Amino acid sequence: MGITDAQQGKRFFSVEEAYAEGDPYSHYAWFREHDPLHLGQPGWPLGYPQIWLFRHVDVMRLLRDPRLVKLVGDIPEIRALREVEPYEAPAQDTFGFVANRMMLFQDPPDHTRLRGLANRAFTPRVVADRRGEIEALTRDLVRTLRDQGEGDLIEALSYPLPVLVIATILGVPAEDMHRFRDWASVLGAAIDLPMEELATFTARVDDSTRDMSDYLRSIVAKRRESPEDDLISRLIAARDDDGRLTDDELIATCVLLTIAGHETTVNLITNGVLALMRHRDQWDRLVADPSLARSATEELLRYDSPVQLTTRITGESIEIGDVAVPRGTEIFFLLGSANRDDAVWDDPDKMRIDRKVGRHMSFGMGIHFCLGAPLARLEGEVAFATLATEAPNLELVDSNPTWRPGAVLHGLQRLDVRMCTP
Repeated sequence: MGITDAQQGKRFFSVEEAYAEGDPYSHYAWFREHDPLHLGQPGWPLGYPQIWLFRHVDVMRLLRDPRLVKLVGDIPEIRALREVEPYEAPAQDTFGFVANRMMLFQDPPDHTRLRGLANRAFTPRVVADRRGEIEALTRDLVRTLRDQGEGDLIEALSYPLPVLVIATILGVPAEDMHRFRDWASVLGAAIDLPMEELATFTARVDDSTRDMSDYLRSIVAKRRESPEDDLISRLIAARDDDGRLTDDELIATCVLLTIAGHETTVNLITNGVLALMRHRDQWDRLVADPSLARSATEELLRYDSPVQLTTRITGESIEIGDVAVPRGTEIFFLLGSANRDDAVWDDPDKMRIDRKVGRHMSFGMGIHFCLGAPLARLEGEVAFATLATEAPNLELVDSNPTWRPGAVLHGLQRLDVRMCTP
């Protein structure tokens, strides 16, 4: 049947309703059972009803489908619209300019080239070699919070840890870390900004992007003259048959790794601690056996995914189930819903740190699978193990913290904790 004919006019999925209390999972469960291939309101880019996918099997299969793309400009109907209403390209080093050169928003063959070059520089060895450094940094941050007795876990640990780690991996000097943190904070917020704040925030995002790009260009120039053992030097040296990264692509890759390398990990650590505090039996198990931190990280990624959804556009007409979906339709993949699918996991709404999780969707799937997944996993594992070891009597100050607005990134505004004495 056609996509318009399939509109059933009953319950539309509402982002605002689902995320109002920071717990969208009951909403997901309803749609998984009653309307797993949900036809939503007409929307961007061509006014077709949006498609929302809630089941694990659909999310995993279609994220791998090469007919679903990122670049809307390659769709003939979009090109025709731009001929009528010319598209004004973003100015140099604005957020739009940099984002357009990120591999996250590219399709093959450019995505293949960019990803291949970045993969060669961002190897598992680079991540594994940082374990000792990450453990020492995490221990220092946790002990500082412990000495204070009480504080915001995000400010004390969840935020500084991944930002400092990715900055160090890139090769940002220690004296510039505070500037790097400020830029990363603004750019991270740009991913999931509420529409009502868009106009006032855009200029700040562009200013931070320009400042960060200028700074990174200066680092790139220095590393060209004198390479060091850092990621920027590896990205400069990386090449394949199509040549090196251009300077703009290199800057975009560094900015992408900064955003992706800190926003998701902030939410992984913070959401994970909140879940552990609400499941004290699981926290006690981790305290008794910190070696469970690795499996706990996978379960916490599944249980409350730091990234709740991602999107694609149909690059050609396809069929999903019995619905004919035209080219230029936006597809929403509810990663958080896929991770609670009872067709895949027994009792998925229960958090168990020793669960054999298997293939969760928190890092996506297919060619855009998160490049920084090994680093995020390591940082989560180290953070949970260190907290269990250094702060076994951790508890919440506020059992009902406030969630940040937004549907893509799922995280808290703050998480006040107390380091209780036995």
